[in-house]
Amino acid sequence: MAVANNATLYPGNTLGIIGDSSNGSQLITAARRLGLRVIAYGANEVSETMQLADVHIVGEPNDGNKLREFGEKCDSVIYESEHVDAQTLKYLEQFTKIPQGTNALEVTQDRLIERAFFDQLNLNSAPYATVISLSDIYESINLIGYPSILKPIQKSFAPHAELRINTQTDIPEAADLLNERTYILESTIPAQQELVMTIAQGMNGERKIFPIAENVYDEDHLLETIVPAAVSDSVQNELLRITNEIADALEYVGVFEISFSVTKTEDIYVKRIVPAIHRPGYVFNRSTNVSVFDQHLRAIAGMPLSDIKLFMPTIMVNFDKSQMSAIRTQWNIKNNWYFHMYAQNKTTEKQTRAGYALVEANSTQQAQEQIDNTEIWKHQTVVDFGNAE
Repeated sequence: MAVANNATLYPGNTLGIIGDSSNGSQLITAARRLGLRVIAYGANEVSETMQLADVHIVGEPNDGNKLREFGEKCDSVIYESEHVDAQTLKYLEQFTKIPQGTNALEVTQDRLIERAFFDQLNLNSAPYATVISLSDIYESINLIGYPSILKPIQKSFAPHAELRINTQTDIPEAADLLNERTYILESTIPAQQELVMTIAQGMNGERKIFPIAENVYDEDHLLETIVPAAVSDSVQNELLRITNEIADALEYVGVFEISFSVTKTEDIYVKRIVPAIHRPGYVFNRSTNVSVFDQHLRAIAGMPLSDIKLFMPTIMVNFDKSQMSAIRTQWNIKNNWYFHMYAQNKTTEKQTRAGYALVEANSTQQAQEQIDNTEIWKHQTVVDFGNAE
């Protein structure tokens, strides 16, 4: 029998964290401010999350004995990214509380279930077709259109599992992929903006929404997150309406994100739901009075949520290892840039991501001018339904 999920955490209690993304270390820092003890669970013993925790347990996602040991030592367990398997958490529910629940992960980790969820709420999303064979692609491409993207139904976070189809000559490349799993073929929306809603939901249904942000991409990589986003009143009102509908139906406690594609004619399409803290939310570490990490812990601990106030227009800009020399120059001269460096160890040596800077200014235009004047980043605004981070 699963343990009830709606219990309060107090200073001195033990919080378990499962998962291994850049969220983990920032959640541990926030948990320590609340006086919580932290136990981390994961397969990578040298990850930053595992190293920073008070105690860590090394185990695979399907190691029942290790998971039981972990669960029984924790008053509550949170998953720190969307990558954690929902079935692992369902098993853990036998031994501890999972305040976030598993419903949101089960909805979002399967693209067909996610689409059924959108359809149930009568929400716009990119046109798609289920694909089992090459003939399915040839039959459906006229309805889906070019360019389109072939994505596995079970969400895979490896880019090689997807294929962008720009012309008919690209279709045969899908043959090997279709031998491995079932896919959906998804249309590409001609979006002018990707807008992001970040929501905190408490155990009693209390809800707080962060300011609307805009994501800017360089190809498929998240380059910037801008707060506040430049949106019309009508788009803002519609985003809030859709966001509240999704939040009502999702059965989730904590901070989560919904991203939208918005066209030039202000048509709004739901792009994805991330039932966890997501990288664009890092922009609120400086731009608002409460961070996504502090608000997330307030929610899962059963505390009242903080009212959210915008302090300063802010742009989060991501940088990789090849840009570090130029970043060091900004480090020495910018008094309104706040840097966060990701931990580097032997498991991250091949990864290029190095960190991010939060650039504060009197307006987002001023912040953007500072960023552009450095000439560190090639500034593009390519937003689509691809596997963008």
